[in-house]
Amino acid sequence: MTNERFDSRISPAGITEFAYGISWRHTSQASLGELSESQARSKSRNRYQESNQQSALSLRADNQTKLALEDKAVEGLKQKLRKESLCPKGYDISDVSWKADNIRLLGFCH
Repeated sequence: MTNERFDSRISPAGITEFAYGISWRHTSQASLGELSESQARSKSRNRYQESNQQSALSLRADNQTKLALEDKAVEGLKQKLRKESLCPKGYDISDVSWKADNIRLLGFCH
């Protein structure tokens, strides 16, 4: 299950700034990326061990999965900016923030 969140504002300097995030909850590691059955079992065991050490379930994506999720977030951001008619002259992403269950893109319009 994934959730999408978008917010924008105009800074005191008159620049449109935005934040776009995707979060995932109640999902398996295998559903986040293409894993073999043995990799999924291994990651499942690791996840079980981590959950014993942490109070909340924490999914850890490998680098390839993170890149795929980041690409998905960038594409979702493009669609959202188009839908909201923001950044017609382009935009820059100034920060990419990762947590165990979400990715957030921060940026501004040109």
